[in-house]
Amino acid sequence: MSQLGLGGFLVIALAGAVGALGRYLLDVYVSAGQHRRAQSGTRVFPLGILAANTVACFLVGAAAAWAGNHGIGWAAGSLSGVPGLLVLALVLGIGGGLSTMSTFVVAAVSLWRSGARAMAATYLGLTLGAGLAAGLLGGLLATLLS
Repeated sequence: MSQLGLGGFLVIALAGAVGALGRYLLDVYVSAGQHRRAQSGTRVFPLGILAANTVACFLVGAAAAWAGNHGIGWAAGSLSGVPGLLVLALVLGIGGGLSTMSTFVVAAVSLWRSGARAMAATYLGLTLGAGLAAGLLGGLLATLLS
């Protein structure tokens, strides 16, 4: 059992559920709009998953920068108490639940196998670029607000 105890694990688990539900709702909302506008048989760009992963990168970048600016390290012993639990809930819980590597890969492979190779490559590049930019922007914003 970690230094956070059972209560800490429950907070992180609940935060993870919030993140996963947020990812699902964001993807469903964005995808539903795309499918309404698309013609039958048209491939749809996985914009909902791109959005969820980008938001997660922003959140994790901001939480990590906030933690660093407040002397909260990433070593197991320094993540105790309420500030450490907050960081873990944001990064591991909400950020981890909101982001999805597996769905990202499935979407890219599906596009590739369907012959939409340019769309697959665009999706891969946009996801990596947007995630990096969002993480850096989140970190910068947290540093500026600290």
